[in-house]
Amino acid sequence: MDASRNDSGCGLCGQALSTQHEQHGDGSMAGAGKRVEYVVVELRGVLARYQAADDLSQTDKTVAAGLAEELGIGLADLVGCRFTCWETPAEYGVIQSDFQLV
Repeated sequence: MDASRNDSGCGLCGQALSTQHEQHGDGSMAGAGKRVEYVVVELRGVLARYQAADDLSQTDKTVAAGLAEELGIGLADLVGCRFTCWETPAEYGVIQSDFQLV
């Protein structure tokens, strides 16, 4: 494999890399986002399932130990806890940050 060929094009769009090439994730969505409130409804194995407080059809899951650590609580206190996080749209989904207990 030719290493110079790998460096000649953008890995996302294939466009030639140059000073005119627009960067992906250039902050065009900067400022976009919102704070969303969730409630943890279930622990299943190593996962915690949670749903939006204002839209019960909006559910997601994550590693329970990681969520408990983000919130500063123990696993035993996770089910039923309410939390908020900042959600920022990203190219392949949503980035959650700034977790806070309600």
